[in-house]
Amino acid sequence: MTLRVKREVKHWTFLTNHGVVFFHIMQNPGDTIRRIADRLRLAERTVAGILHDLKEAGYVSVTKEGRRNRYIVQPDLPMRHHSMQEYSVEDFFFELSSGEEGPPSP
Repeated sequence: MTLRVKREVKHWTFLTNHGVVFFHIMQNPGDTIRRIADRLRLAERTVAGILHDLKEAGYVSVTKEGRRNRYIVQPDLPMRHHSMQEYSVEDFFFELSSGEEGPPSP
């Protein structure tokens, strides 16, 4: 008799929550924290923390439009991972949003 061991399926993604939030606000700069959280299935606190991190690092700035915030991404800044710092966030996310195949050119 062969015993089969049930393997636990690991859940992971290629992009971190920071990357997903950044990409979302590139496309939807006027979305509220609640809307971002709902669309990405994240907690509002998580989104607020990520936006804080992105603002502190200079990747996002915020302007007020009435009672709402509008998020402005800084696309010319480099990717944060040491192996990808030759690419700007615009290079990476433009390729992601364009649907074109292949890595960005340096």
